[in-house]
Amino acid sequence: MTSRATSFRPARHAAKALLGYALDTLLSGTPAAGSGTCVPNPWDAWWASYRTGRPLAATGIRADAGGGACADCAGRALALAADSPPGHPGTEPAPCGCLLRWAEAMRSPGPLAGWPTAALSLALIKPGAPAGLIRGLLTVDFDVLTDRELVLTTADTRRLYPEAYGAAYVAERDAYLTSGPAQVLTLLARHRAVGCWDVKARIRAQAGGDVLRNHLHMPDNPGEALADIAHFAGYAELARLYRRYERDRTSSRLAFYRTALGISPSCADRLAAAG
Repeated sequence: MTSRATSFRPARHAAKALLGYALDTLLSGTPAAGSGTCVPNPWDAWWASYRTGRPLAATGIRADAGGGACADCAGRALALAADSPPGHPGTEPAPCGCLLRWAEAMRSPGPLAGWPTAALSLALIKPGAPAGLIRGLLTVDFDVLTDRELVLTTADTRRLYPEAYGAAYVAERDAYLTSGPAQVLTLLARHRAVGCWDVKARIRAQAGGDVLRNHLHMPDNPGEALADIAHFAGYAELARLYRRYERDRTSSRLAFYRTALGISPSCADRLAAAG
């Protein structure tokens, strides 16, 4: 692996930007950068591949990782990312502690990234949530393109939250999310400037709940929105929706990701400013 500087501050946004870059290049047919894309930690590269459900190489991305983990973890993370489908490291901490530290950093509160917008998103109304209230609040900002009810499996929860770590934490979350029917809604923003993080925070505040039982899953960045749609609807459906609704946003998102990942010459970007 090659070690070189990255423009991310804070680094916890790197995996999400790599995911967005991978999916936007894949879905738009834009060639990815020929050289390695640098992320601070090898687990960032694994996370991005696991969220897509595809080996990282299948997205056209080659990720180089900085020194955020020991040599054993670097090899393990990139090997899991190369599997088809990508493998999961399990939920028990390794003696080195690299993965646990990375997962804690991914889950920790911190500065928000000024992600570019997406037309498409996904909302998962969790078991036991006040579904009617949440649906009503969502339709203030979104049209509902598809709506289905299903009971999540642990495979679903791993795909949605690869950074969940520690056996007790994962078991508690899995018990909640697989406890009954959930509603999965594919959404189309009514206005170009709709920010999913703001919508999610506002709905959670009105719906109540607690840190675990917060009623609503909704990605706060374009890469995870596309990954969630792919997971629940399949890549063929995602490609159809992308062609119809996302084409006019692709170039600006790719420019953002290239700058944030250090692929293009440095310039002012919202991720760096957020740190």
